[in-house]
Amino acid sequence: MQGQLHFISGLPRAGSTLLSALLRQNPKMSAGMSSPVGPLFNAMLRETAMNKEYGVFIDTAMRRKLLHGVFDAYYADAEPGSITFDTNRMWTAKMSALAQMYPDARVICCVRNTAWGIDRVESLIQRNAID
Repeated sequence: MQGQLHFISGLPRAGSTLLSALLRQNPKMSAGMSSPVGPLFNAMLRETAMNKEYGVFIDTAMRRKLLHGVFDAYYADAEPGSITFDTNRMWTAKMSALAQMYPDARVICCVRNTAWGIDRVESLIQRNAID
């Protein structure tokens, strides 16, 4: 990871896709829809846990390197000096790990009125009743 890394998270239908599109208008910024980095991060955490077969061979420092490796590999082509925003709803659940790994990173959490969100989802379901 050559540039800065920040995170976008939030509720469904709260504007994270719109925010990503707005950020992408700046050529120094990279932001997309939900990336696979979140699930890869979770899988790495799960597979390196102490209760796994090989967990006893992986200490905290090694686990941190492996987790950094997920980001480094996925964003290896990021321009030096660029700002990357990784979008995934699960980042708010991993705040303590992100704060330890990337202390200078920020998390933008998109929210909206819960009733409006439920109404929007219900409208989508009604419009696509056959799907």
